[in-house]
Amino acid sequence: MKKSNWLVKKNYPLVIGLLVISLVYVIFSSYNNPVKAQTAPADYQQDSDYDGLTDQVERDVYQTDPFKNDTDGDSYLDSAEVLLGSKPLDATDPVSSLTNQTNQDVPVAKNISIPWYTSRAAGVTSYILMFFIILLGVGMTTGFIYKYINPVKAWVIHKYLSLALGITLLTHAFSLMFDEFINFSIQDILIPLASDFKPLFLSLGIIGFYILLVIIFTSLFFRLKYKRAWRGIHYAVYALFIFSFVHGLLIGTDSKTIWMKSIYIITGAIFVSLLVYRFVFRFVRNKFSS
Repeated sequence: MKKSNWLVKKNYPLVIGLLVISLVYVIFSSYNNPVKAQTAPADYQQDSDYDGLTDQVERDVYQTDPFKNDTDGDSYLDSAEVLLGSKPLDATDPVSSLTNQTNQDVPVAKNISIPWYTSRAAGVTSYILMFFIILLGVGMTTGFIYKYINPVKAWVIHKYLSLALGITLLTHAFSLMFDEFINFSIQDILIPLASDFKPLFLSLGIIGFYILLVIIFTSLFFRLKYKRAWRGIHYAVYALFIFSFVHGLLIGTDSKTIWMKSIYIITGAIFVSLLVYRFVFRFVRNKFSS
């Protein structure tokens, strides 16, 4: 039994590793993406894409898309390009603008929105954790993971990954309450369709969070006493992944980048394969065991 408890006693590297990954991501994002402008027009009204420029200003002055915070798709927010003096409709312009200002102080580069980057880092980390939890769960159900990890270790890893997922999801959601432009209220974070910011796709993330809470609760209190009910509720993890996939792909800032698109494509394809394998395996096993 002592050998099987190695991860229980030495789980700190897992937590530290997740924090390091998130920190590296925050730093990387800070240096590779301009931060949202920290000054909005005095007559601030509706800002659908939360880039610091009102919809009216975007339409009438800059001819940018009020529903896209990066109209030309160059990874520079429209408001950042405006403050830099570059053209928000020209994907090649930021390079020359930044070159011309190498000896000047650029206020946008100094105003880092830590809550915004923290939420992004936690969101990406949560999605990747969820993928590995499902991968491990299917492996435990079908037994193929036991070729590489013994059952006790697999269960402990699954447990701690789930705990880490809960922490990163809480960080992802509640850090947005401290962002100066998104500035979600507690109702926006906890109540589906309460926010005006992409309410449908945002609500999928909120519902997914509640699904996770139900799964964690039943795993703690139902798994041994009500095994059949626990198993049935546990199937909701597949809906949780689908909701998270759509939520991240259609609302996430990083979903426009090649590396994040690649992650979505790879994990999505593997998830579908796991789903097919999971239920085909069950069908074949039940058929030949009866």
